[in-house]
Amino acid sequence: MRVKSLRVFVQVLMFGLFLGASSTAYGDALVITTFNFGLQVTPAAGTVVFTPTGASARAVAGNSFGENPDMTSNTFPVAQESVMVTFANSSSTANAANQTASVTSFVNVGGCTCTASAFGIATFATTFVVQGGDGNVDVTILPMPFASGQVMTDQFGQVAFASISWSVFLNDVPVFFTDEMLIEVREPNQTGGFSLTPGLLSRTFALQYGVPNTIRVVIIGVAAGTNEIPEPATVVLLISGLGFMTGVLKNRRKQG
Repeated sequence: MRVKSLRVFVQVLMFGLFLGASSTAYGDALVITTFNFGLQVTPAAGTVVFTPTGASARAVAGNSFGENPDMTSNTFPVAQESVMVTFANSSSTANAANQTASVTSFVNVGGCTCTASAFGIATFATTFVVQGGDGNVDVTILPMPFASGQVMTDQFGQVAFASISWSVFLNDVPVFFTDEMLIEVREPNQTGGFSLTPGLLSRTFALQYGVPNTIRVVIIGVAAGTNEIPEPATVVLLISGLGFMTGVLKNRRKQG
């Protein structure tokens, strides 16, 4: 009787050791956010002349180990910045010369009870003048956002979060903007995502020939993840206790 109970205990103990090792190897929360943005300005008549005025790129990444770099570049006319820490990285680029911006944020948390996050911000500014006429002219502005967010948790992933947002200002007035587009999961073994492509977003404004106008664009991409795994020793202790109780119950059942 004791030999059989001991055999059950050893079998369950070995399963506990395997489970503890597996949890350390495969616990993950994965998040990928990418955002590329372009802008077209088209007058109904005449030609448009651009003058870049500013560019800024900010990249931030952090984790629960205390790594938290926050870097900003204002290099003109093209600003670029990137940072990397354990489990997270971010990069951003703003090009005022060709009116484009991009942000990528990446988080992959695994093998620990920990969190990580990353976000990027890209901003560019430019002035433009419509030449070739007098009075007012209709000018069409077309934002071209391309973005995606993907989130995934495995058996020990707790939270995975991705979001993007963007705004376009004409003469310091917000004329295009989006509420935060996001996807979030808060349970293990979940996946999700979103995508954004240019739609019928264009607007037409009555502007004056020969008068400078300002445009400023801001895009943001965020990624965050939380992972939680039981300590291997805790798993082994729990399973060992179950194995012991299994032997005791079998012993009592046969004695009864």
